[in-house]
Amino acid sequence: MKVSYKITIILILSFGNKIVAQDAQFSQFFAAPLIINPALTGNTIQDRFSLNYRNQWPSISKGKTFATYAFSYEHNFEDYNSSIGALVYQDKAGLAGLTTTNALLSYAYKVKVTRRFYFKPALQLGLLNRNIDFGELVFNDQLQTGASTSSAALNYTGRSKFSMDINTGIIGYSENYWFGFSIHHLNRPDISQVGNGARLEQKFSAQGGLTIPLERTTNKRIVSKVMIAANYKRQAVREQLDIGAYYNHSPFLIGVWYRGLPFKKVEPILVSSDAVILVLGYKMNNISIGYSYDLTISDLSSASSGGAHEISTSIELVSRKNSNKRKRRFISIPCPTF
Repeated sequence: MKVSYKITIILILSFGNKIVAQDAQFSQFFAAPLIINPALTGNTIQDRFSLNYRNQWPSISKGKTFATYAFSYEHNFEDYNSSIGALVYQDKAGLAGLTTTNALLSYAYKVKVTRRFYFKPALQLGLLNRNIDFGELVFNDQLQTGASTSSAALNYTGRSKFSMDINTGIIGYSENYWFGFSIHHLNRPDISQVGNGARLEQKFSAQGGLTIPLERTTNKRIVSKVMIAANYKRQAVREQLDIGAYYNHSPFLIGVWYRGLPFKKVEPILVSSDAVILVLGYKMNNISIGYSYDLTISDLSSASSGGAHEISTSIELVSRKNSNKRKRRFISIPCPTF
């Protein structure tokens, strides 16, 4: 990818009057539940810590990585049908280090509809920060004079934009299926760094899944199962669908996913198919780890981009008292938890 093309992309992302499709994402989206839907907060018996890392397109970044990091903590107050969560994630993109950082707190409340069906509404509030290294950009006066630095860059150095961010979501679930809907950036936060009032568009997401038990022990504990799920997102005019399945035979998990919209017409410059994702996971004694690789199937191709590598880890902490709740048929949202 030419440097001039990289600069064009960054300028569009940084200074455009209309900002669309700017949110970070993970291929292992269920391993970062507080990002895709606040209502997934507290889908654990007691406490859970999660850590995620994504390295996208390493072959074209030339040392300027497209990387995303996330850390979250959740606590489930089962006796009060309530859950709280804290999430910090950062996305750093390319040549000029376009960096977006979110720090968010979420609250979800579980409502029992029938003996086997629940729904959870949730609210998420936080602070969004956006900044860029203007010294890495090429300005018009540099093109005219050939200078290595720009006087225009000095006008923007040190600028960092803070905004409030408001998200909400709802999940309905039973023992073997679930569905949800979420809206991010309800308040359309202003993320402009040059004072032109660029606002982040609202993102609408719909998720759902089904768990199919294949083998149980004599005490009815599931040993192997298939989990099918999908996550659809729309932000302004941009749309994306992740759909696929996992096969889980405790303690191992393997999955194949597809990202794109193959049956939808888009403009010639926009791809309708993005990647095929291969996932491997392991979970034992409340510790989970997952690895995935995005095989790029767009015009960019994996050979030129290097695809994307992703690692997720989580640990659940459960007291002896709360561990007994498993024996009382504690029902969690039946989506992957690695």
